[in-house]
Amino acid sequence: MKRIYHSGGSIVTGSDLADAVMLYAEALGNRHETDVVDIPVVAEDGNTGRAQILIGGSTQLMSVTSADDSLELTEARTADAIRDKIRDGPFTASLAWAGAPLGSPQFDEFDY
Repeated sequence: MKRIYHSGGSIVTGSDLADAVMLYAEALGNRHETDVVDIPVVAEDGNTGRAQILIGGSTQLMSVTSADDSLELTEARTADAIRDKIRDGPFTASLAWAGAPLGSPQFDEFDY
């Protein structure tokens, strides 16, 4: 699970979903575009719900591995649909940090 921090607070979602959102935000920033993504999230009470996030060039997001002990939240169709949108434009995300063999950078050692 990962927590995505944004200007209004944060949400907890599956790691694959969070990585897809971050990559899409990077690709949109490269294209000077924005979009809204709809992803499943885990609420504070442990129930699942959905969140819609406006992402793009001016969006400042941060994704951090969550200490939440919930089961991993997955929704492969949503993650795949977001990744398809990444490939649709002329400027894709770097893909250097998410899913790379060396792994993605994590900032677990910081106290937020």
